[in-house]
Amino acid sequence: HEDNPTVTPEYLAALDALTGVRYLRLRLGIWAAAEGLVYEDFDANIHLIDRFEIPAAWRRIRVVDFGYTNPFVCQWWAIDPDGRAYLYRELYRTQTLVSDHAIEIKALSHSESIERTLADHDAEDRATLAAGGVYTQPAVKQVGPGIQAVQRRLRPLADGKPRLFLLRDSLVARDEALAARKKPVCTEQELAGYVWAKGQDGKPLKEEPVKLDDHGMDAMRYLVAYLDNVGGPRAMEIGPKIYG
Repeated sequence: HEDNPTVTPEYLAALDALTGVRYLRLRLGIWAAAEGLVYEDFDANIHLIDRFEIPAAWRRIRVVDFGYTNPFVCQWWAIDPDGRAYLYRELYRTQTLVSDHAIEIKALSHSESIERTLADHDAEDRATLAAGGVYTQPAVKQVGPGIQAVQRRLRPLADGKPRLFLLRDSLVARDEALAARKKPVCTEQELAGYVWAKGQDGKPLKEEPVKLDDHGMDAMRYLVAYLDNVGGPRAMEIGPKIYG
C-alpha cells in the first residue's frame, strides 16, 4: 500500500486498525486463515459456486438475523431434491429500519414460493416484519448443535459433494459503510474470520465462537438447524409463531 500513490493516509489508518486475519489479508497482503476457524472445512473452491437458474419446484427458505447498527441479514436458500442447500440471495445491511427491510424482502421474493421464514427471536422486530407481510417462525438458536450440523453439511459425502453451497454474486447491494470500515459485507466474507473463543492459554476452546462479525453465520446456522431438525421435530414450539 505504501507504494500506491492513490492510497490515502486515512485509508491506511483504517487498515492499521484491523486485527487478526483481516489485518494480514487487507493490510499486509498475506493470504492467511484465522487460527481456530469454526468452519475449517469451508473451501471456496468447493462451496462457492457459479450462479444457475434455480428450478421453480425446489424448496425455498428465508432466514433473518436482526440488526441496525450491526448488519440486518436476510438470506434466501434453495433446497434441491437431494437436500442440498444453496444460498442464492442475500440482504446484508446496516442503518435500515425493519419496516423498510420488509418492503424489500417482499419485492425480492416476488413470485417465489417461500416454505418458511426463520428469524431471530426479537418479538418487536418479528411483528414489524409481519406487519409488512413477512411472516416468521422463531429459529432454533442452539449454538453448539447448530454449528455441528453446519460442519457436517460442509463435509463432502461419498459422492464428493457437500450439502451446503453459496452462489457467487448473491448479495443484493453492498453496504458501503461496512466496506469503508473493512467489515464483512456478506456471509461469505464472515467465514474466514469466524473463530472459536480462546482460553487463558491462548488456545481455541471449541465451545463458543467469538461474537463478532457473525450475523450471516447465525442466519446460516438457523437454516441448517431447521433443515436437519436440530432440537426436535422442527423445534416448532420454542416461541410464538408469526407466520401464515
